[in-house]
Amino acid sequence: MALYDHKLSVLVLNGYEITAFTDAADALSITESVDAGAYTIGTNGKGVFVTSGNESGTLTIKLLQHSADNQYLSALRNQQRTAIKSFTPIEMYFKDTLNGDESVGQRGFFTSPVPLSRGNAHNDTTFVIAFEKLRTKLAAGVLN
Repeated sequence: MALYDHKLSVLVLNGYEITAFTDAADALSITESVDAGAYTIGTNGKGVFVTSGNESGTLTIKLLQHSADNQYLSALRNQQRTAIKSFTPIEMYFKDTLNGDESVGQRGFFTSPVPLSRGNAHNDTTFVIAFEKLRTKLAAGVLN
């Protein structure tokens, strides 16, 4: 049996805690950018595994529109776009405090446009941040 409660997870970007997630299965997604390496097998049946030096990864978060978190991230993204020289890359810390999963991202930058959609239903605001280095540790989880 496994348990998860998103309210018991913590996401911090540059010391600011993000809490205004949408109620979606993919409100937070952390992924490595590339495979760990490539395994090539020769005609003799023997192989060579070459590891990738690329340790980068991506954080994608979907937030409620008109939230303080959107305001904070929008200002940070605008600073990156208009004053890259004075922009401080983003540091990320994520922890699922119920199950023990943990992820740390270093030297992150916004990479995708942030669309502005409005209508007669809620529209998520999606931010995508790529990190030069990403480390994730998965745990067995509570009750396992």
